[in-house]
Amino acid sequence: MKVRFWGVRGSIPTPGPSTVRYGGNTTCMQLVGQDSPTIGGEYLLLDAGTGIREAGLELMKMPKPLRINILITHTHMDHINGFPFFVPAFVPGTVINIYGPVHYEKRLEEIFAGQMDYSYFPISTAQLAADIKFHDLKECEFDLGPLHVTTHYMNHPVLTLGYRITDSSGKSFIFTGDHEPYYDFINEDGGGGIDSDFEDVQAIVDEQNRRLVEFFQGVDILVADAAYTPEEYLTHKGWGHSSTDHVVDWALAAGVKKLVLFHHEPTHNDDKLDAMEQYARERAAGKGDGSLVVVNARESLVVD
Repeated sequence: MKVRFWGVRGSIPTPGPSTVRYGGNTTCMQLVGQDSPTIGGEYLLLDAGTGIREAGLELMKMPKPLRINILITHTHMDHINGFPFFVPAFVPGTVINIYGPVHYEKRLEEIFAGQMDYSYFPISTAQLAADIKFHDLKECEFDLGPLHVTTHYMNHPVLTLGYRITDSSGKSFIFTGDHEPYYDFINEDGGGGIDSDFEDVQAIVDEQNRRLVEFFQGVDILVADAAYTPEEYLTHKGWGHSSTDHVVDWALAAGVKKLVLFHHEPTHNDDKLDAMEQYARERAAGKGDGSLVVVNARESLVVD
């Protein structure tokens, strides 16, 4: 099992000469077999940001009919708004299963249909020729052919799922989606002091952060939201994204083998991302035993 990156940017596409090395498309990646673009005869994509357009063009070169699974971490625009441009969805005979977090006010299918309402897009989901099914998920486990999938709630301003996927050889992969550490926002943002009505909040926060490291435990490849530098995080706390320090420390605590820094902040150009990668490597080497591999995600990169 390997991961191929089609879109690595967070929030909004950032094409241009200053982002050409890492790429400007938003979130999309593909899990592929060791010697095949499929796993168990099916294609597996994670998230449907603008990178999924290129992924779809590549899939159209493959033998038909296509059977495609798409795991959605959450439904913010940078994670779903490439789907209307996903060519296999327009092709009769294609079967697409879309999995994503349950919402209490709308079903996953309604959210995808909403972004293809005629106010925003000329073709509705009802006009797509592929056989498309939607699956609303909570924390759970299920199988996709030879892959075992475990979902985990993440901390972001909409219900978000991280996915841990294990293949038949035991190799494991995690994609966090968007996430920042749990913290006591009631007491920390309340001007200091502990409100007696919420004095148990810190224990809940500690438990949620402990569960996260447990979820990461021993994984071979961790693709993690590392949008900010530690300094930038201080002014973006509560926005739902992590810093390089956070993800390196989690990876070390969980015994991760390879950490991929992901969801690049749209204001970060290629040189800035180079510097963040080097900083993260030095932190990993300084705090760990030197075995943790740290790389930046970039479009077309394949991580084994």
